[in-house]
Amino acid sequence: MGTAVAAARYLEALSESLTLSIDRFDVRNIVARYAEPDDMAGMQRISGDLVFPGHPESIAHMLLAGMGVQSNTSVLSGFLYTHRFLMATTENAGNNPLPPYTLEIFRDVTSSQQYRGVQVSQFALALGPNSPLRMTAGLLARSTVNLTATTASFPGSPTDPFAFDTCSITLGGAATALVENFNLSVNNQLEGVPTLDSSTIIAKIRRTGPALVRLSGSLAFENITDYQRFVGQTEIAIQADLFRANSFSMAIDIPRFVYNAFPLGIGDRGRKVVGFEGICRYHTGSAQALEIRVTNTSSGF
Repeated sequence: MGTAVAAARYLEALSESLTLSIDRFDVRNIVARYAEPDDMAGMQRISGDLVFPGHPESIAHMLLAGMGVQSNTSVLSGFLYTHRFLMATTENAGNNPLPPYTLEIFRDVTSSQQYRGVQVSQFALALGPNSPLRMTAGLLARSTVNLTATTASFPGSPTDPFAFDTCSITLGGAATALVENFNLSVNNQLEGVPTLDSSTIIAKIRRTGPALVRLSGSLAFENITDYQRFVGQTEIAIQADLFRANSFSMAIDIPRFVYNAFPLGIGDRGRKVVGFEGICRYHTGSAQALEIRVTNTSSGF
């Protein structure tokens, strides 16, 4: 947490907005001039988003960073492994709730920016037609330095990320073709905490509340089933499965889901599509609100 680790894996992103900002504070108000007095620089804070396609190799690292727990099972010895990611039930360490990462970003300005003590405060997995599975990770970091750019080597097998064309959805144990897009979000509710430790970087990252898991999306309103589930507040299980060539796969398992918004209405002459929202609840049997499994060629993370 704050001690740099050399870059070992690389991903090709869609966008990033990780930014260093510096707090400022006033030290005087009454001065013998009309011009404003000088202030002082305060705490350094680093935050921003990293958006990237869900490649079977690179997405697994960020799922561990955002969920906190993993276990590995060999599917084909020496070649194929399944990684089970669960929400953390204990803190990773005293100063960081989740596994800490080092992130290097090369922006083609001679040096790379290295960010240390990176935590995933929140993340979202989104998928719709004509789109890859897209992960947006909301990051916090303790500190940053410039360093000589390392040589990137991107995963080449498979070439493409998970995408809409191999996704299947199950609602309440039954396969459905009504879901047109979805957005699964996990908010770990993290914040950087400054202390009086003779430093301008944050001392630690803490939780401000429980992890919130939510699912939203669009569903074709072609039968009354899910509206009745909303009215009756009936809980269902949801699973999404994605595949890529050579047995690469990803499964999103939500054991308890309840709709909290299912707005009906006819806005025009077009098809009737409902923008639903819902809560992924804690399941006592598995002690989880969410489980994600990824099968790839890495033995562990």
